[in-house]
Amino acid sequence: MKYYDVTFHQSNGHSIVKRAVASEKKGFKVWEDAVVSCSEKEINIIVNEGIYVTLNRRFVVSITVEEVADPVDEKLKHQGELRDVINTLSNMGF
Repeated sequence: MKYYDVTFHQSNGHSIVKRAVASEKKGFKVWEDAVVSCSEKEINIIVNEGIYVTLNRRFVVSITVEEVADPVDEKLKHQGELRDVINTLSNMGF
């Protein structure tokens, strides 16, 4: 399973980003895992908890998909780095 940031670019210059989309699909198909549903006229997305977005497909000019690191691994890595900094400062007497 890989993780992706999927960006829906609109004709008015605004963009909607769905972060850390887990998908086993590849290439151009990944965006389908970022949406809740889509029809000929609308794309429905849940961006964060409680934020529901409906895009009119006529105004979506492009969709960008970028592979990102596993968010759980990233969080653990940052926690480990923070722990190392705290230990270093503690060893220095701070």
